[in-house]
Amino acid sequence: MKKFFKSSYFAIILLFIYVPIIVMIMFSFNAGDTTFSWAGFSSEWYTAFFNNSPFIKSIITSLFVAVVSTIISLVIGVSAAIGLSRTKKITQRKWFGIANLPLINADVVTAVSLMVVFLLAGIKFGIFTLIMAHVSFNVPYVLITVMPRLRKVDPALLEAGKDLGAKPSQVLFKIILPILKPAIITAAAIAFAMSFDDFIISYFTGGDQTNVSTFIYTAKKVKPVIFAFGTILVGVIAVAIIGWNAVSIYKQQQLQKIEQIKNDSYKIKQLSKLKKEQAELQQLFANNLVFTKTKRISLWIKYFALKVRIKIASVWNYDKKITRLEWKRNKLKNEISREKRYYARLKSATKKLKKMNHQLDQTTDVKRAAKLTIQVDKLIEKIETLNEEIEWIEAREQAELEKAHDIQIKIDKLKQDFKAEDQPSKSTIDWYNKKIKYFEEWKIEVEEGKNKYKLRMIVEHLKEINTKNYDNIILLNERLNILKELVFIKTPITAKIEEKILASTDQDVHAKLEIKKALIQEKYNAISTKKINKIDATLIKLISKIDVKKNKLAPVFDEDVQHTKGFIARTWKIFSVSMLGIAAFTGLTVAYVMNNTYDLVIANWGEYIDPKLITEFEKRYNVKVNYQEYDANETLYNKLYTFDFDVMVPSDYMVQKLVSENKLLKLSDQEWAEQINLDGYFAGIEKKQKGETEHQKISETLKTVMQGSEVEVGGKTLNITDYAVPYFWGDVILLVNPTPENKAWLNEKGIQFDASGQITNPDQLSWNILWEASQAGKRLALNNDPKNLFMLAQEVRKQEVNNSSKEDIDANFELLKSLIYSPTVSLNNDEIQSKVGTGNFDFAMIYNGDALSANQAFNHEDQEDNPNPGTTKFIFGSPAKSHGPEKKEGTNVWSDNMVISKNSKNKILAIQFLNFVIEKYVAISDYGGPTSPSQNAIDELTSDEGAYSKYKELYTLPETGGSAFHYNKELDNYLVDKYNQLITGKIS
Repeated sequence: MKKFFKSSYFAIILLFIYVPIIVMIMFSFNAGDTTFSWAGFSSEWYTAFFNNSPFIKSIITSLFVAVVSTIISLVIGVSAAIGLSRTKKITQRKWFGIANLPLINADVVTAVSLMVVFLLAGIKFGIFTLIMAHVSFNVPYVLITVMPRLRKVDPALLEAGKDLGAKPSQVLFKIILPILKPAIITAAAIAFAMSFDDFIISYFTGGDQTNVSTFIYTAKKVKPVIFAFGTILVGVIAVAIIGWNAVSIYKQQQLQKIEQIKNDSYKIKQLSKLKKEQAELQQLFANNLVFTKTKRISLWIKYFALKVRIKIASVWNYDKKITRLEWKRNKLKNEISREKRYYARLKSATKKLKKMNHQLDQTTDVKRAAKLTIQVDKLIEKIETLNEEIEWIEAREQAELEKAHDIQIKIDKLKQDFKAEDQPSKSTIDWYNKKIKYFEEWKIEVEEGKNKYKLRMIVEHLKEINTKNYDNIILLNERLNILKELVFIKTPITAKIEEKILASTDQDVHAKLEIKKALIQEKYNAISTKKINKIDATLIKLISKIDVKKNKLAPVFDEDVQHTKGFIARTWKIFSVSMLGIAAFTGLTVAYVMNNTYDLVIANWGEYIDPKLITEFEKRYNVKVNYQEYDANETLYNKLYTFDFDVMVPSDYMVQKLVSENKLLKLSDQEWAEQINLDGYFAGIEKKQKGETEHQKISETLKTVMQGSEVEVGGKTLNITDYAVPYFWGDVILLVNPTPENKAWLNEKGIQFDASGQITNPDQLSWNILWEASQAGKRLALNNDPKNLFMLAQEVRKQEVNNSSKEDIDANFELLKSLIYSPTVSLNNDEIQSKVGTGNFDFAMIYNGDALSANQAFNHEDQEDNPNPGTTKFIFGSPAKSHGPEKKEGTNVWSDNMVISKNSKNKILAIQFLNFVIEKYVAISDYGGPTSPSQNAIDELTSDEGAYSKYKELYTLPETGGSAFHYNKELDNYLVDKYNQLITGKIS
């Protein structure tokens, strides 16, 4: 096993790196939208990727920012490197250390620092701040890549250029930059990759700009459309690398071709082969011979086995062994030459000390005398060190001489003892010869010096290795030539028919055979002549081709002709590449400007709207929309520090928070409410039907829940219906995997459910069932939202959705510890859909919309066991809230709502977008999954022909049973702190 890992570790590392990429490529062709199972082959995600306008825009932004920041970083970094190379080493080290701080510092610290700097400077967040932020972390990468190469530039080259009259600008462009070109290309590649891939710094400094990393990181969940992009990106990188290597190999081959043409070795193998074949054919033709193959199988086996051995010997690689020996040889040479240099260095240092002492005696300047005194002390110390080394070397040599003398005494004694032997046996003779030879070799090693002896042995070993394989190949080829004569036998072309002629006694038969012999000879002559002529023509063509190459490359050989080339001949390649680069950058800039000249900025959950609807809205109103995605309310809120969106889709408690901070437009005002196509939504506003516009009616249950989300504004009590138009809504439910064991366990607890899976006695259901399930060893998958988790404990303790005090939060914290820290309980974000959808759970606390998506996936995976595919298969429900004498538990009823920023630059267009979404309630809910706020849409989607007709119970929310979360700054912050403690304890 150890030998296997030792010989295969590199392959294992490559496998570790490339297996995830292979899996990504495979799932980019998955027909389903889950990453947990294979649903068949399909290329639909590639179509979806190219039709996803926000995704494409983010890629264009990433490319534009990466290119611009790379160019700026190269100019700054290369200039800084050249400038630092002219300073003292101590200055270089200091500035180099300062420049590398962004590489050592954490990305999140750099990002927040840059954000604060831009805020204090009053700079508008956008493309400028994003590029400047990328330049700030790209310059150090350029610096650390270019600086080492710059240190290797020979100062003599620069001095030679100046001596020949070159100006500083000519030295820079003609000498320094060409030498730095490989390092600059490498630095550009690193800077581009770092910029294109950056998320953290881009997130904090991008403002309204969304690059591809931000788009992917803030998505609600990973979908195969992202895998499609990753596969295309891998393909582009692979093509670029293969193309670059192909061009490099082609250039190398061209250089080798030029060298071969120079020394007349171009196509030499092909020429030699053709000439050899020509000579063999001519010899055969002159003697009327032809090759016949032997019928002896044993000879053929030997022939092919010998060819295989020659092939193996030809490709056998001794490079590793030779490289190791050459390394040892060079190491020994360096050790020997270093010892020799001690004497020269001692002589030079002694001479220099004498000169400095003389200068010290002559000087009257105190500062110079102090400086010379320091230098003299250093020289004295150096001379003492060298003397010690030389004394050690001389002592070693003396000891070796004495040792060689002792060895010689042992050799002489062995020879005397050998002579004194009376009729020694063969074994005794061998022992004495072996012993004497050992001591003689030891003496040579001691006299010659250990290092010199090893060096000589290594050189001899190298010669042996270099000749061994060559001699072996020659020997095998000689054996092959002998065997070839036995396998391919030369026989006259008319040998068989001449035997028949000699054996024939009939004159008529004899005459016929002579005619046949003449025909065979004539045919042989024609075929042989044709073959020889064909080889002659090939030779002439090849020689002509070589002459054409020589004439074509003649200017390359003539340096005078090279220097007299015209300006276009010398610069056409640079000019072409420059024009191509300028054209590409211009096209990228145009694409960026076209995609970032927008009229409306929208922030929404990623996958809850079809990108085609955004395109439809743009075409209808002839506008451009900047559609940005985020994965959480807190992500959206953090973005508001640097940028104001026109339209946002936050959750209910975040709407309360934004209202309390006076950041939202009041939609219930007469001037705005009349323009929104909702019937009976805004209190006190009488809607006027305009033309044939159909006003949607919001679910009364949702409206009641939203009106319960109250906020204090200017001394008045309002609710979120004054500021928000609902987008989606839903509740948190209990979901049970309907295995026979789980069904029996629920029946024991008195929980009843119908054929559709809906719990029929929710008034008997308590969230405490999750604690009981964990104690019973059931697998629990819980939604990892702080408010939802603490809502479970608050409902169990006080039958309330919202935590009303810090004491409540502390008590709930302790209660949750007993649940969360159970090994069978897992906390999940949006991946809970995949976990639940594949049946990898027993009990789950989940949003009804996520349960609906998971249910569809679950049905897809388990078609055989489900007699009615497409129907609800989970057991589901939530406690029924009651405010009667016996207060009972409920659940969180949430809503995502469309709001308009108070600082929106285009409020009319924002209202039009709200109306567009209201108009598309059915399509949006059908695409996204959660329940639509419109009663019209709910009725249509749950009708017999509706998309959710078979999931009506899971899609439709009950009229009672819960309330929304409320915003309380102090309590919410405290809750998040306790939640973080809870998660930390879970991880540890």
